[in-house]
Amino acid sequence: MRLESEFIYRVKTTGPLPDTKGSPRGERQYWIVSEAELEGSRIRAKLSAPGSDWMNVSNDGFWRPDVHMPFVTDDGETILLHYTGLVEQTAAFKKAAEADRPTAWDDQYMRLMMNFDTGAARYRWLNTSLFVARGRLLGTGNIEYECYRLT
Repeated sequence: MRLESEFIYRVKTTGPLPDTKGSPRGERQYWIVSEAELEGSRIRAKLSAPGSDWMNVSNDGFWRPDVHMPFVTDDGETILLHYTGLVEQTAAFKKAAEADRPTAWDDQYMRLMMNFDTGAARYRWLNTSLFVARGRLLGTGNIEYECYRLT
């Protein structure tokens, strides 16, 4: 098994709405995904409508994103993306987010498991591959991920 670099995923969020602390289903934050793009040698796509992140917040220092987003490729095909993962709230991450500054790749543990859905023949490889990613802040609410396909 190998990791093959496939694309860069950049995302901008706004929010969050007030959290659901005290909810029987646990504390969540709702973030709006306002901008996003996938950029690689086999795919170029932009967010086609706002996405949503129902971020699970826990007291173990990790956030657990639950994100749904629609994309349209540069050749007009629809691609849906859903991902979950772990985002560690390290001191470096918190400081950078408060100061609207970038982080280095190793300043936090920001990892994703990504699933795609498309009917477009050219992009069916997305449906039949497993993807993981590592992320870093580019500034407050602005994140960049290196995305890899497991072979």
